[in-house]
Amino acid sequence: MPQELWLNFTDEKGEAKRVLVEGERFSIGRTPDNDLQIALGNLSRQHAKIERFADVFIVSDAGSSNGTFLNDERVENPVALKDGDNLNLGGGVDIKVELASDKPNNQPPPADDEDEDEEDIEPAAASASAANGSASSGGSSFPIGLLLLIPLLGGFFLLVIVGVLLIANRNSGPEVAENGSNKGFVYSKNKDEEDDPPANEKTPEKTETPINNSSTPITNSNSATPSNGGSSPQSTVEPTSTQPPSGDTQKVEVNSTMFLRRIAKSDSKIFLPTKNVPTLNSKINQLKGSSALAENLRNAKKSAAQIQKMAQDNSFTPEFLAIAAITKLGSQSGDVVATAQGMVGALSGLRVPVGNELANDSLLMIAAYEQGVAGQYLTMRDLLARECIPKNNPGVSCREIRTIWFLKENGKISDSQFEFALRFLAIGTIAQNPKDFGVQADPINLN
Repeated sequence: MPQELWLNFTDEKGEAKRVLVEGERFSIGRTPDNDLQIALGNLSRQHAKIERFADVFIVSDAGSSNGTFLNDERVENPVALKDGDNLNLGGGVDIKVELASDKPNNQPPPADDEDEDEEDIEPAAASASAANGSASSGGSSFPIGLLLLIPLLGGFFLLVIVGVLLIANRNSGPEVAENGSNKGFVYSKNKDEEDDPPANEKTPEKTETPINNSSTPITNSNSATPSNGGSSPQSTVEPTSTQPPSGDTQKVEVNSTMFLRRIAKSDSKIFLPTKNVPTLNSKINQLKGSSALAENLRNAKKSAAQIQKMAQDNSFTPEFLAIAAITKLGSQSGDVVATAQGMVGALSGLRVPVGNELANDSLLMIAAYEQGVAGQYLTMRDLLARECIPKNNPGVSCREIRTIWFLKENGKISDSQFEFALRFLAIGTIAQNPKDFGVQADPINLN
């Protein structure tokens, strides 16, 4: 039977809890949009996540402020959980890991050791047969556990059924050895993603675009190299296609992912969903010919030190603040620092109720900027809280709801709000490598 993972802990009220980890992804954090909410101040909004691959459960830190620890070792890279492990979140929540069984996982049967297996199983098979009063073949490859059940369950009929099932299982052995998951774990997938799409079908959305934090262009963003358990979450690549995107699509995917990660306080695995690339690319094509945009990017780069100081003082990332100012300037060239200074008040008022730990939160702040100017700091927060109530959007996660894409598609934000946020994202994408888009400026690289 499939393994189950249970988490045993004491919650913020001092009550003992035992929670079953369900689904392929399971998030733990301070806020209600997680699968498991533990409302303690030393946990981040999204603190850690557990992902399931067959019967293997992988835990990773979600960029938390106070860290995730497994058996007193800080979780720097995704790691598999074992029965009896101790998981500590932020130094304040101790979780005892309980697996329904603690058998080795993800190990396909050896392809060339059938004789050795038969020698190991033969005595058990003979013993079980003797207990039943019936003869058993010396070369039987019955698993010990099943044969030991035969005397208890009794009956020749059950023995025949087990034999048929084992023969069918042995026939499928080579396929397990070929397609087994020992080829390497993939540490972050979309829940709707298929592992091996047919060659004649359209590949589902990719889940990750590799980036770096320098101005060096990145190529082959969808390389079909499996991720390695020793890689850091930020550098892990989870390909869903053997054919890399080309031309504008690849440039948009790579550079938008780079920008999204730079504007977030803690969101190292964010990426732009493939279905939104055409919309963003269209906006980029509208903006890239602007001489004012090139001038404002150059101005931001020259004023890097001032922007970085202002961002630090107001708990923003420098990239977020600079691109917000350039977006506000629009088609006019101007003083990026002065413009950013004029925006800080409204953005700071939105930062606490909306948040800026995640990239999508930062986009929502930009969408709500005019509300912030009007002093309506809680309007966006209230909208998100209302839409995240399960009965209002059944079957949709709160994290998916908290995006400009979902809110626009469902008529929850205005066209002007979406347009301002989309322009912000387009300018930020261009700013990562302007010459990729024909803009004569250097990357600003403020973070």
